[in-house]
Parts: sequence; C-alpha cells; structure tokens
Amino acid sequence: MDKIEKISLGEQFNLVLINTEKFKTNLISVYIKRPLDRKEVTKNTLIPSLLESGTVNFKTQREISRKLDELYGAGLACSVSKKGEKHILSFKLAIVNNTYVNENILKEGLILLNEIINKPLVENNGFKKEYLEIEKSNLRDKIRSRINDKGHYALERCIEEMCKGESFSIYEYGYEEDLKDIDEKTLYDHYKHIIRTSPIDIVIAGSFDRESIINDVKNILNFERDSIIQIPQEQIDIDVKDVKNITEKMDVTQGKIVLGFRTNIHYKDDKYYPLMVYSNILGGGPHSKLFVNVREKESLCYYIYSSIEKYKSIMVIASGIEVDNYEKAINLINEQLEKINKGEITQEEISNSKKALINSVNSVKDSLLGLSDFYYGQIISQTQESLDSIIEKINSVTIEQVIDASSKIKLDTIYFLRN
Repeated sequence: MDKIEKISLGEQFNLVLINTEKFKTNLISVYIKRPLDRKEVTKNTLIPSLLESGTVNFKTQREISRKLDELYGAGLACSVSKKGEKHILSFKLAIVNNTYVNENILKEGLILLNEIINKPLVENNGFKKEYLEIEKSNLRDKIRSRINDKGHYALERCIEEMCKGESFSIYEYGYEEDLKDIDEKTLYDHYKHIIRTSPIDIVIAGSFDRESIINDVKNILNFERDSIIQIPQEQIDIDVKDVKNITEKMDVTQGKIVLGFRTNIHYKDDKYYPLMVYSNILGGGPHSKLFVNVREKESLCYYIYSSIEKYKSIMVIASGIEVDNYEKAINLINEQLEKINKGEITQEEISNSKKALINSVNSVKDSLLGLSDFYYGQIISQTQESLDSIIEKINSVTIEQVIDASSKIKLDTIYFLRN
C-alpha cells in the first residue's frame, strides 16, 4: 500500500509525499497555482519554458541538459495547464532512485529544480532578452497551430462560446496579441510576484527516506513569500435560458459537432460518480450508446465521444461527420440522451461503463506522473478521496442514480465547424 502524506510548510505551501516501492525512479513536481486570468495567462505561459532556457549557474539549455545527463539521465519538464478556472505552472524532475546509485541523487535533483525556479538567468533586472524573444516566437507558433487539429479546435471554440464571460473560456496558452507588450523586465517582475503570492505545492513520488526528504525540501526549496492570494472555486450551477447555436466555416474535410452541457453537479457531490458513469454509458467507448447507435449502426460519424471536465463540471459530446449529415446526427444524439433520461439502460451497459472507468482509475497507479497529478488534483479540488475509495464509489452506482444525474444536465451550446 502506498503511503500518502501532506505536510504544511507555511501558508498555502505544502509538501505531499507519495511513498511507493513500485518504481526505479522518483518524481519531484512543483506546482504553482494561479487564477485563470485573461490579463496574465500569456505571461504565465511564457515563464516555464523561459526558466528552463538558462539559470545563474547553467547559462544555456545545453548546460542544463549536460547537468541532467550527470544526474544519470534525469528528465526535466516545465509547462502550464488549465484545471477548471486555475492556471497551473508545473516543474517536474524525474530522477533515478537513490538505491540504484549509492548517493543522494534525489537531493541533487532538488538542488537543480531550485536552480531552475529560484535562480533564473537575469540581466539588467529582467529575463535574458534573447531567450524571451525565442520563447515568444515559439508561443506565437503554438497559438497559431491550434487550428491544425480541427477536432480539438472545435472543442475549444465550443467552450469559448459556451463560457463567454467566465474564466473557463480563456485559452490556456494565452493570446498572440499580448506578446508585443511583454518585455523582459515586466515579465520578470510578474514572475517574482507569482512566486511571492501563489499557492505552491511540492509533490514527491517514489521511494525515499521520509525524514531526509522533508529536511532537504525545507533547506533547499526556499521561496520568498508575501500575502498569498485566495483563488475562488469555479461556479458550477448555471441556469441555461436558451441553447446557443454557433456555426463557423473553415476549409475542413469533415464537419465537427461539439455539444456543450451544464451538468450542475459539483465534483464534491456524491452525484458526481453517477455522472461519470452516465457520461461513459453515453459516449465513453465502443460499448457506449453514441458509438453503437450513431457510429456503428448508422455510420453517421467518423468518431463520437462524450467527456466531462471535472473542475468545471461541463460535459461535451464531440463528433466528426459529413456536413450533410448534421441534422440527422443531432437527432440521433438527442435520441440517446432521451433513452438514458427514460431509464433505457441495460445492466451490460452500466457494467461495461464501470469497468472502463475503474480501469482508467487503476491506470493512475502505473506511473509516478499519474500518481503525482492525481494527488495534486485532490489538493485543487479540496477533496480527500483515495484511488480505492473512488473505485468503491463507482462500483456502487445504480441505474437509478445515473437517471437522476441525467435529469440535471442541460444543453447549453451547439457548435458546428463546417466547410
């Protein structure tokens, strides 16, 4: 049994230890939590890649790479992600377990990660201008390239239209028009503000000596702290007055439909697990109603699925179709929704859906990254669930509970990308 422990190191500054013997490596993750804010999202996105470009003691990416090689091929990953209406800056270092090298390599990893986060390469009270210009160019390309994956683009556009006026509509990688106003000094000042005021969580997963690692974290990862901001919880209960219909034209070979639903079920609510089962019955895989009835029986789409955005409690149905099949596809999707509302769910459907969800939960145990992100997710959602308790709750879901969850779901937006 893995041992999970959360230790407070100060105001909104926590250490989570996941002690497990399953792996030959350890993973150190530092998560910095910000509100998903239109004014700072682009600046936040630039920071992680800029920090791994160079530090006080390792001036270039090549020098950082050389140091990682010296640490027996350690791996470094710095990125941003969107979880509900929170913007997360993450810094992860995967490093071999001390047992296999007969030295405190984990401590060396902490020292390097502290170098990346707390000792950035600074010139004239700002980030190195040359490096910033490179990262701005890279980010510009990334933002422009989101249109290349038409299915994902349609999904994001549906959410932007559905959640207009809400923070959740903000694109996690920011906006091209912001880049021209970001310079090396203002970005560095923003970064210092982030470190001083943001909730910070350190998650260490793997096999280690508890007392040594706590002592090393306290001594090595020191952050200058000030008044820590409070990040509000997402608004979940939203009344849908009228369904929004959005059609966008583009040079596409197949149409993309995305339907956005308000579930009005909070992830802390006991009804959340029936909601998970509901979505899986509806569009969670080859056993689902959408796959069997819309894709297989009617051959109306190239793909179709449903999924839930946990932290915002939104459900989407996404599908790729021939443009001329739009009306028929929408009607068939509505038929499957109505079937579940009426309780037309077989024991096989609910059983297959539970198995699929439980397999997904169990797969979290197969990687240090999965475990780290899961337990950090518990911090974000302010819940205390273990993987085993989640499996128990999924197993206990009844057909009646699924029907009850379905009654709360309201269609908000239909987005159609077509030629």
